[in-house]
Amino acid sequence: EVGLGPNRQQKVLPPLASCKQRYLQECDFRKQPPRALGFLMGEKTLNVKGKDFVDGELLAMAATIGDVQILEEVNLSDNSLLTDRSLVQLLRQLSREPLVSALRRLCMGNCVRAGSYTIDATVGLLKAGSALRVLDLSHVTIPVRFQLPLCQAVGRHQALETVNLAETGLQHHELTKDCLRALLCSRTVRLLDIGWNSFNSAVFKSFGGQLVQNVALRSLRVANCATSADTCSAEDTIPPLSLFLEQLAYDKTLTSLDISMNRCDFRTALICEDALDTHNKLKELIMQHNPLGPFGLRSILRLVCREHTGLQIFDTEGCYLGGVPREGMPVYSFTNPGGKYDLQLWRPYHRTMLRMLYKAMEYFALSPEEAFDKVSYTVRSQAVPWKHGSKDSIGVWQVPFEGELSAVFNVQNAILSRLSSAVNAESDATGFLQGFYDLARFKPSVRKVIPLFARWADLGGDAKAQEVFMNALSKDFNLSLSHLQHMCEACRDMTPDLIWRLLPLVEMNEAASFRIGHMFNTMTDFITVHKKMVHFTSLNIENPTGRYHLDLANCSDFAVAERMFLLDRWEAAIDRKHDRKDVSACMNMSHVRNEKYQGRSLQIAGIHSVAEWMLPEQGELVFDYVSNQRPSRKEAVLSEGLWETILIELYQAECEPEDKIAALRSLSHTFYLQSTHVRAMMGYFKRPQERVEVMVTFYMRIVDMHNAKLFRVRFEDREEVRGLQQRLGYASFFPFLQPENAQFELDLSIPDQRLCACMFVQLAIKEKYANLRDYG
Repeated sequence: EVGLGPNRQQKVLPPLASCKQRYLQECDFRKQPPRALGFLMGEKTLNVKGKDFVDGELLAMAATIGDVQILEEVNLSDNSLLTDRSLVQLLRQLSREPLVSALRRLCMGNCVRAGSYTIDATVGLLKAGSALRVLDLSHVTIPVRFQLPLCQAVGRHQALETVNLAETGLQHHELTKDCLRALLCSRTVRLLDIGWNSFNSAVFKSFGGQLVQNVALRSLRVANCATSADTCSAEDTIPPLSLFLEQLAYDKTLTSLDISMNRCDFRTALICEDALDTHNKLKELIMQHNPLGPFGLRSILRLVCREHTGLQIFDTEGCYLGGVPREGMPVYSFTNPGGKYDLQLWRPYHRTMLRMLYKAMEYFALSPEEAFDKVSYTVRSQAVPWKHGSKDSIGVWQVPFEGELSAVFNVQNAILSRLSSAVNAESDATGFLQGFYDLARFKPSVRKVIPLFARWADLGGDAKAQEVFMNALSKDFNLSLSHLQHMCEACRDMTPDLIWRLLPLVEMNEAASFRIGHMFNTMTDFITVHKKMVHFTSLNIENPTGRYHLDLANCSDFAVAERMFLLDRWEAAIDRKHDRKDVSACMNMSHVRNEKYQGRSLQIAGIHSVAEWMLPEQGELVFDYVSNQRPSRKEAVLSEGLWETILIELYQAECEPEDKIAALRSLSHTFYLQSTHVRAMMGYFKRPQERVEVMVTFYMRIVDMHNAKLFRVRFEDREEVRGLQQRLGYASFFPFLQPENAQFELDLSIPDQRLCACMFVQLAIKEKYANLRDYG
């Protein structure tokens, strides 16, 4: 009414004014203070997120909202005081025309007091309207009897694109399988968040099977959904998420995946690497707060660096602890996958390991018969003939889901194929290693190096995380010097650690050595790094014969062991190519002798050859190496004058004998010697262990081995001779041309010592038995 007295008239208010008036009346009636709300001012949204509304205030709005013609968004999130009393009234109003046709977003996240009536009203709204695009019910407990109806309503909705059901009470039971199946029936949902619920292996397996049939979903979030690892007699401590990830090899639509806080360890990470290897649509992978450790992180870094994958964003925050494999558990190495594998194929991790071996076989262009040796397969304790896997229509290797498989994966045939096509392949050890690493390591491209180094930059200040990242990157990767320099500049205080951990990944030359020397901040840093890398920097690949005492937890020492074992397989391949006799210690064609891990012989541990042993990343390893590279009689040797000058300089040098030996060893590949040279050199070293070390270093560089007696007489002590026989091999150190007065103490249970006994018995047969004396 307007006007006064007899001139007073009644005037109809516009809709907006009427809505305001109604709201004020409702607030007055309910004794609630009115609030400034956007939809009362003509806006198309009702956003009261985090405003701490109570039921009375929302009821006032619900009574008023019916007068509004268009309302596209309703956001009630973070109003923990609201209950069914007010929420149901509002949802009923929103379910009516014309509001239901205009509503695009409905958010009720963190309305923790919402109950069954609210969920029932939400189901009614979904059935009534077809315009809703976003539904957020996160942190709202959905009663069990309403879970399936809600999920079915979501799955049948014709317009929903984003659904958030995080922490809504979905549990690990059969009903949850039906709920997830109903959700994935949707042809419109692009983003689905079901994190912070509780799923076991059975639920994850069912969910994975349904997911690969959905072609609409682009972003999936399943953070903190895994229950504790399932434990039973058949599936012992299996991470539940692994059964879900294993099936992602068949998904081709996801662009973003969040699997944070799901107890993913290095096993789950390898499954993830295998499944997403051919996924070129996935751009973002979030794995925060999983115990990946260096082994799991390495799988993720390998996945990121694959050029054919689409992965550009990865978040591994809080993934730098845990994940260390127990002793005896197989660990996959992309650089050197050869070794013996005992796989229990009911385990997802072991099935993935077998698929990775098949991929390595394909990568090295080998046939299954060439790649796999000593294969045995049992099912329920019964031996069964093994049939090699094959690829299905989309390129996934098919492997059995039961039984136990034991096999030796052999990369020597790949080395042999490389030998046949390379120039000077049988004499260029450095070229072989560099070529093999170029083939078998990841080198991040320009497109992939950006996310890799962005993650490194984000770790600044977190020393533990940086250490794990460096350990993960220190195997299976090739880096350029520019890459290493960029990482040092991003975290200058980590420069010493970066160099001694990652320098083995960089191809070295004189220019690179010069640049690296200028990367150190202080001389103290340089000396510290040199001490840690002494075994790596003193390694002479072209003359590798010698003893190696390595700490495998040291990245540079591990690099030495890896190079030596690859070199062993390379030289063994050369021996097989030329059909040379086996003079190895254990008749396994290996050039490695006296190998001990943690003070225990590998043969005692049941390992026949280092070719069957997967190199661990910690522990103490000691072994001798005897190369098959020998000079021909036509090789030029040092002149007497030059050799005399070298010996004089060696004698006058003011350093310890160990340093003199190290200097000689670093240059030993550049010249050949005669027996007289070696005899003269033996006189410059007084202690037996020094003479033995020098003899081992230069034994394979002697041109006139028929004159070996000239230097053998320098070793009068039987212990010295026994030491040389042990380190060089009884067959290699056998005095073929002048065996008189040679003494032997042999253990006939050891193959090469038994071979030595056969040789001097054969000599006695050819000459006369009386030449054998004092035997027993």
